[in-house]
Amino acid sequence: MVNNEDLRNKIPSDAYISLARRGMERISLDQCFLKGCDNEDLELLEPYKMEEEEDEIKHIKKIYIKCKKCSGNFILKLETIKRVAKSTKNDDDEALSMGMVFALDKDGKNLGHIGY
Repeated sequence: MVNNEDLRNKIPSDAYISLARRGMERISLDQCFLKGCDNEDLELLEPYKMEEEEDEIKHIKKIYIKCKKCSGNFILKLETIKRVAKSTKNDDDEALSMGMVFALDKDGKNLGHIGY
């Protein structure tokens, strides 16, 4: 049995959208990302499954969520690229990583990049 609270804790509360030279804007991940749904109530979002895959380059978590307002299902895809940049001054420094968040429909079709 999947513990929904454990899954909910694996979802970051926010992501950041790049505004080019104007900086970044925070967007809440506590909402339904399906077209036509305006649900922003965390209590109406029920994570029910998680899949993870990892290789040398990426770590990917897919968290499946049911929206109780529109009765739709979507997937939050949390992708971490492990080695984006390495220090040019000190070889002992760890490589920088970068996380990205995508919304997918229930069939895995990409609905768009949400943020970083």
